[in-house]
Amino acid sequence: MDKTVATFIGVVCVVIGLHASRAMHRTNITGKVKAFTEKDSIWVFAVNGKDSLKTMVNNGRFRFTVKPGSWMVTVAPHAENQEGKLVEAVEGSTLDMGTIILN
Repeated sequence: MDKTVATFIGVVCVVIGLHASRAMHRTNITGKVKAFTEKDSIWVFAVNGKDSLKTMVNNGRFRFTVKPGSWMVTVAPHAENQEGKLVEAVEGSTLDMGTIILN
């Protein structure tokens, strides 16, 4: 019985350690959006090959957790025909895009 409990505690510790390590290596893209009209919902899109993400701006801010690599980030009330910015997300770091002003 003691051996089983010790094995269980060991496995739990290893799983917790792996999750903590993974959380420390997350890659993020963040930024602020300043818009002159608050009526429209503002969406942020991030595209990397076949991977795509979208999030709504909340209190003027956005955040994506992404895989490392090049991402095309587009901010717009309506994403059609909008140019984005190509950014490079480095593993384990947070890329702050600063403040993006929409006209």
